[in-house]
Amino acid sequence: MSGYRGGQEQSRERIVALCLLLQRAFKTSKPITQEEILRELTIDEYPVTSVRPKKVKAYEGTDVAVRGKFERDKKAIREQGFEILTVEMPSGGVGYQVDPASAYAPVMHFTEEEQRVVSLALRFCGFGRSGAFSAFSDVPAADGGLEYSLNHGPIMRALHLGRRVEFEYQSATKRSRVVEPLTNVQIDGVSYLIARVAGTDEVKGYRYSRMTSIPVVLNESFVASEELLAAAKAWRPQFQKAPTPIDVVVATNANYAELLQSQYPKAVTATKGSGKVEVGITFDNPHAALRFVLEGADRLRLDSPKALVKELTAWLKGVNKGKTPKLDDIVFPTTSTSDVLGQTLQLLHAVYNSPAGLRVSELARRFSMRPEDVRSIMGRLVTMEPFADSYDGTWRFPARITKECDDWDDEENDDSLYYADFDDAQDEPPAIMWRDLFELNVALREAARIYTDDAIDSAITKIESVVREFVVIEHTVVEPLLVKIYNAVNEKQQIKIVYTAGYSDESVERTIEPRDVKELNGHSYVRAFCTTRGAWRTFRVDRINAIVAQAPATETRPVDDVPNWLTNIAESGEEVVCIVDAATRYLFEPLPGAQWVSLGEGKHAVKFRVATSEFLDHLMLLAGPGAVVVTPKYASAGRALAQSILDAL
Repeated sequence: MSGYRGGQEQSRERIVALCLLLQRAFKTSKPITQEEILRELTIDEYPVTSVRPKKVKAYEGTDVAVRGKFERDKKAIREQGFEILTVEMPSGGVGYQVDPASAYAPVMHFTEEEQRVVSLALRFCGFGRSGAFSAFSDVPAADGGLEYSLNHGPIMRALHLGRRVEFEYQSATKRSRVVEPLTNVQIDGVSYLIARVAGTDEVKGYRYSRMTSIPVVLNESFVASEELLAAAKAWRPQFQKAPTPIDVVVATNANYAELLQSQYPKAVTATKGSGKVEVGITFDNPHAALRFVLEGADRLRLDSPKALVKELTAWLKGVNKGKTPKLDDIVFPTTSTSDVLGQTLQLLHAVYNSPAGLRVSELARRFSMRPEDVRSIMGRLVTMEPFADSYDGTWRFPARITKECDDWDDEENDDSLYYADFDDAQDEPPAIMWRDLFELNVALREAARIYTDDAIDSAITKIESVVREFVVIEHTVVEPLLVKIYNAVNEKQQIKIVYTAGYSDESVERTIEPRDVKELNGHSYVRAFCTTRGAWRTFRVDRINAIVAQAPATETRPVDDVPNWLTNIAESGEEVVCIVDAATRYLFEPLPGAQWVSLGEGKHAVKFRVATSEFLDHLMLLAGPGAVVVTPKYASAGRALAQSILDAL
């Protein structure tokens, strides 16, 4: 269960009150000046010293401290996607207000069937606790398989409005970019904004995880031609206007060749002497071909073309080579405090979405929170009444939450019910944020790979009627058995599989009882009880060669003691620090829990955890000359593997 420090209580209420108050200021066309806010905004006292909450000024202290606190609060509001507008007042001063439409999409209602498929889709490839999952599911959000980003919100709104955006972006250097957003592409679980560079005809892709500031939606509008939109949808990493196909021939054993043929259906195979199998595959470009050979590592030998053999040789000689700073000289930023505004908005959305209201126990379970924390947050929303006199009473305030208690004498332990009461349907706060639309659309399109349901199509149509078709989903990995594995989960089957584990080239038989399927970094994983090993195990679906038998699962298995099985590597294993260049960041960015710091001159330090040295060896092999390990224990990671591949060439 997550908790938070008691000292965050007043900070939470102050930021939430300011955010909702500025939204009200927009709806009533009454901008509020900073002086008014500092002078009049009140919140509940913390810690509580009386039966009824005592109201205190939200901003107290020296003039410098108060102004600084106010600016930090505005920054926290902007980071949730809200646009804070400044308005010149008749008196000559400046007033503030927040347009709710900057963060919230137009009102959208899903049918019960659509809500059901949305919940299933988010469970398969959700964005984690910070994402939209909790607004559509009554079970706790687990780890997310896709990259969550606050940056999705402003970009979605800019697409909707046809406006330019500005943001800071980290590539070789960090600098500001002004672009015209055209569409989104998600390839192997990674989200890219495809946009035209303002003032040019150049179409480029921007990885969301490298945006280092919340995008600002500018007032400048633009018009995109059909030709430009077509070019945007055709963009891919290593984009080439004239692709250069390359035919690759490798040699491997029969087991690994069988797996390759399932992953690359157009592959051509020929059995040679000594049990070796020759596999021929055509790739769109030399980079994709090199990546394929590196991922195969010592399980295959590259035979042709000679140009690729030469490139591979040079690559292998540079694996984990180079100078590094001292480990103690690399300082990573400390973890920021919890997102109090985002967490509170999630609770509000859940209540808004439930006509019958939600109880303390339901909210605690859904958001993995302690019941006392839920009571504290929701209780403050119930009693929140900033500027009540200026807005004709608290009933005019956006956060109109009502509380019902079964036992008012034991209010501190009661499983109270919270609900929103809207007198005017037009005044109903939209429960879906712009970034939610992005997540829902991606999740629904991903889920369409594992099951067919008309409700998926109708939900996608509703989403894309608000924003034009803004996401293209693509997988470079073929998973022919994904649907069968998913069905085995639903039908509670026990199945016997032929599996090629990790970095092995040998296939083994395993009998498993699948319980859950999720997606991470473009790969689908199944969590199953392995009767062969007598324990819970995680299997990558594209490494399953075949399902050779199936039957109903009849036995009761022990409870899985790893709830967040998809990304638990972020909480276990040994810590490793690497120095990587801008071109290699993409390999390390998907690692769960990775922390970054820029070192200048196109170099970055990344800290992450590894469960096995074998994983790090293969990671450094893929990174090649673009990365070097700083952690002394793993200073030679990947070199022996690279040498063994060189020896086989």
